[in-house]
Amino acid sequence: MFTPPSNAPPAPAPKLQPSGRQTAQARPATRQFTALLVDDNEVNLEVGCAILEELGLRVHVAHDGREAVEKVSSAVFDLVLMDLQMPRLDGLDATREIRALPGTAELPVIAMTANAFEHSRAACMDAGMNDFLTKPIDISTLAVTLSRWLPPTT
Repeated sequence: MFTPPSNAPPAPAPKLQPSGRQTAQARPATRQFTALLVDDNEVNLEVGCAILEELGLRVHVAHDGREAVEKVSSAVFDLVLMDLQMPRLDGLDATREIRALPGTAELPVIAMTANAFEHSRAACMDAGMNDFLTKPIDISTLAVTLSRWLPPTT
């Protein structure tokens, strides 16, 4: 589950610009980033969408790994935030299938899991994920992670 902000003021939204990866469609430099949020828990999806939209992203959702693979194969995303434990197809196998799709080698896929063990992180990296966030998601950590994969505007 995502952690709502505490009494501390919210972290400022990073100014994001498109990464240098190649996509099938030309994108203007001032466009809004598009993220695919993959989770089987409706509350996580609702809260996650609100947080990501507050950080300036356009968000699409998938309810499991199979739906995520279908969406990535039919649309262009700048980033995928992938839960690990889901029905039909888990996050690791979904990432492997996404990596097998044409044009996805540089698509950032970030794990989101309550399992904070090092072997889980290693399994994510072995499956082709780029980064790893533990639940509950800290908003400022999420913002830093997003800015790492979607660099700030200069």
